[in-house]
Amino acid sequence: MTKYPEIELPKECDVVVIGGGIHGASSAYYLTKAGMKVVLLEKDTIASHQSGRAWGFVRQQGRDPVELPLMIECNRIWQGLEKELDTDLEWRQGGVLFVARDDAEMADYEQWIEDAKGFEIETQVLSPKGVEKITPGITTPGVGGIYTPSDGQAEPKKAAPAIAKRASEMGAVIAEGCGALSIETTAGAISSVVSEKGEIKCKYVICAAGAATHKFVAKFGRRLPQQTTRGTVIRTTPVPDISAAGTLAAGLAFRQRTDGSMNIADEFMTDIDLTLGRFKYAKAFAPGLFDNWATFKFHFNKRFFDDLVDRMPGSEASKQPMIGRRTNQAEPYKVRVSNAMANLQKVFPQIKQVGIVDKWAGDIDVTPDAVPVIDQFDNPKHFFVATGFSGHGFAMGPVVGKVLADWITTGQPSITLAGMELSRFEDGSVRRPRTRV
Repeated sequence: MTKYPEIELPKECDVVVIGGGIHGASSAYYLTKAGMKVVLLEKDTIASHQSGRAWGFVRQQGRDPVELPLMIECNRIWQGLEKELDTDLEWRQGGVLFVARDDAEMADYEQWIEDAKGFEIETQVLSPKGVEKITPGITTPGVGGIYTPSDGQAEPKKAAPAIAKRASEMGAVIAEGCGALSIETTAGAISSVVSEKGEIKCKYVICAAGAATHKFVAKFGRRLPQQTTRGTVIRTTPVPDISAAGTLAAGLAFRQRTDGSMNIADEFMTDIDLTLGRFKYAKAFAPGLFDNWATFKFHFNKRFFDDLVDRMPGSEASKQPMIGRRTNQAEPYKVRVSNAMANLQKVFPQIKQVGIVDKWAGDIDVTPDAVPVIDQFDNPKHFFVATGFSGHGFAMGPVVGKVLADWITTGQPSITLAGMELSRFEDGSVRRPRTRV
């Protein structure tokens, strides 16, 4: 059982942040930097769920255009974040490369460049020889690819903890092992948050609780279709220098860290653990599911029975439904591990000896259109939501925190959030997902 730090919560503050992933930690940091009194509530430990289990790509390339204004600014933030926090985040600006298997995939990538033209991102179209120049020794350069040199990578296990630590040093209260039980309102506005360690009076709440966010939203009569997929990642032993670019090629996703080790994954493939909760928003997710059917595998496993237990009266999860199971329950899928290792050897056969240092999995919270929800409610007032980053939210963490802090302190978001409103799932304006990554 995890032992959490003992901490005494204040009776009141300006803002309560629910969720200790990179979006919650960044919100606490920028709000504290702006002079606000902040309490961050995390039911487990900082970055113990998906924020610490991501690939580590920091990319503009391939994103839905809705996300690009945020991500372009976040790229600038990442470039100076190590210096700002005075810590090592393993930031490496070696670009991001997508290799096209065939002409159809290349056409999709080129269409993305056309869609993103107004944002002036310096993405380049590469020939197979251009791909080989970025990733020497690759045996699968396909028909070419696209490459954005200003993109980069950072270490998820370090980033959110470092941001939360700096927020704490500046005065934020970081409460690990302390979940939010309810959000209270008075006269149509936020008035307090009830936590496991007591009630905290506040004026604002930011809910960045990952896959649990829909529970808080539902308490206010709003509908947030949200599900999870399970992603598996492997860290290898150090290998000879391959590339500084985060790369997708021939079934392999990889980034090479400065120590030579590699984070690898079975590219787009994800796993869905079947539970009764899957049926709740099945209709909303059906179009995207059918469009990308080949990338999913369904599992009937222990998590189905865990879900049944959690629904029984008297269970720990039923007593505290907003918290549920406290720790990460996702396990690496052995087939993903073996596929990724086999693809690594196929794509880079010159790597003669490589082993596995670590492997892990995380539950990725997703929305039907694979675009996040970053929004403020009208009722109750001063309730903000940041969730549904659909497997590509690690890179956006710092800017999401900054925009939310600006929104609270100035009354307006500093960057457009058009297309990220919760209402799109309620008024029928939601689109099919445009990106797979």
